[in-house]
Amino acid sequence: GYVNKENQNVDSGYYMAIEGKKAVESYTYTNPFFSLDHPMVRVGTPLHEPNVWPSEDKHPGFRSFCERYFWNLFDLSSQLLKGFSLALGKDESFFDSYFHKSDTLSSMRLIRYPLLKNYPPVRVAPDGTKLGFGDHLDVSLITVLFQTPVPNLQVEIDNEWYDVPTSDSDFLINCGTYMSYITNNYFHSPNHRVKHVNAERLSLPFFVSVGYDTVIHPFTPAGTEIINTKHDDNPPIVHGKFLEEGFDALVVKNGLT
Repeated sequence: GYVNKENQNVDSGYYMAIEGKKAVESYTYTNPFFSLDHPMVRVGTPLHEPNVWPSEDKHPGFRSFCERYFWNLFDLSSQLLKGFSLALGKDESFFDSYFHKSDTLSSMRLIRYPLLKNYPPVRVAPDGTKLGFGDHLDVSLITVLFQTPVPNLQVEIDNEWYDVPTSDSDFLINCGTYMSYITNNYFHSPNHRVKHVNAERLSLPFFVSVGYDTVIHPFTPAGTEIINTKHDDNPPIVHGKFLEEGFDALVVKNGLT
């Protein structure tokens, strides 16, 4: 990873698949504005990592494509959040004051699961299902996922696991733990997992997040208190701290992708 005296990357960058040891090839990048000159990067703010890009000579156009795709999904997410705002009984611009290009902690993860002859040891869930990645909740506001049509994703509903339909022409939208937190669990963050499939496939999640210092005061949508009987009145929390705690718990449970 990229290292400088003020900042050391812990997530962004390229990680290769290794026969017999690691089944996932991944490349993660964050806000393209997070250069070494960005004020949050300069002071070493957690989660603010300069992106690590491959050589333009060896991979021409890769960086420009990735940055363009990031902002395309940012714009798509902005529109999706308008729908969430209306569903929460707010004005459609509710999230606009929190979701900014200049400081968003959103991240893009390009994940490739290659076909391997020597596949690493496979974890097995309590129900006997072989896993590519264990059950977890997304640490995000929402997640916008593109994946190739190889059935592998499952979601847990009422203690049962169900296959999620796949498509190479649609995005899958998921609520993350931050959406659940700020809506007092009105929009639930579903538990999900990746089944073991030794096949060539892609998974491209865009994890939507607001800025590090942002605070969205949790609320319960008016008129939903009876329907949402499991909600708690969550205290306000700085978004960056919420993310740090969530990422730490995710890594402890399942490791890095």
